Amino acid sequence: MIWLWIFAVLIVVLVGAAVLPWRARQPREGFPWFWLSFPAAVFLVAGSLRVWLPAFGMPGGWMMYLPLANRQAVIGIAGPEHYWIMQSRSVGAWILPILALAVVGLSVWAWKRGRV
Repeated sequence: MIWLWIFAVLIVVLVGAAVLPWRARQPREGFPWFWLSFPAAVFLVAGSLRVWLPAFGMPGGWMMYLPLANRQAVIGIAGPEHYWIMQSRSVGAWILPILALAVVGLSVWAWKRGRV
């Protein structure tokens, strides 16, 4: 999982390194919404990948067994803490991608309007 977050931070740093010199030559107009929305979008997309592809970034990765058809079958064995972790992931599985798409849209809007 840590490699996914490191990759997300690397993307933000590389875009910053490419865009900030260009931004220094441009006249400043309004609040730079891009620098709030772009990192948030990258991290939300990374979080969405983590929720939808649970083996992504874990030791063992794709070779690990994960029952995709019936994820809830594991809950009967574990305790209440594990139950609430699984419930929060199922809610996050729907909220994170929707939120990621909204923030990606805001990021594109800020880029097109020159709010960099």
